[in-house]
Amino acid sequence: MIPRAVLAAPVAIIFLGLACAGAADPPRSAAARPAKTVPFQTLDQRGIPGQSGGEIRKVARDERSWRALWAELRQGGGDVLPEEPPEVDFLSETAIVVAMPTQSCVSKVTIQSVVRQGKGAVVSLLEAPPAPNCVCIVSQRPIHAIRLPRIEGDVRFAAKRGQTPCGPNRF
Repeated sequence: MIPRAVLAAPVAIIFLGLACAGAADPPRSAAARPAKTVPFQTLDQRGIPGQSGGEIRKVARDERSWRALWAELRQGGGDVLPEEPPEVDFLSETAIVVAMPTQSCVSKVTIQSVVRQGKGAVVSLLEAPPAPNCVCIVSQRPIHAIRLPRIEGDVRFAAKRGQTPCGPNRF
């Protein structure tokens, strides 16, 4: 007959091994999961000459809000943007638009990335107003409009500041 102490040692080692294997990769909470970058497609990105307007950071999740947002973008910009907004399939997509306030000269706003956070997302953008030495005749308002897979939750915007150089052919 084998003593109980001799049998207990291998059983204890097996249970200890199983416990350690289970603890090696504990389940992660939603906050601990790595962020997921969302692919997007640019619908329009440009500076609209002579257009005045303020900052825009908006999300459109349906056709009605998209048309209203596009009309807001066109306001005071003449016929630079087409009357009809670019097509977005709102059953599976969301549209996001950012615009800087009117700038005195050449400038640009760029959506650099969209990262999912839970049901929502964070939109990272670069705002690049003109360099201090730029002298221009016409002001402009930079815009960037994108479409991406549908986002149901809150969307936050995180902006970084850059600078748009004047270049040799600009006065």
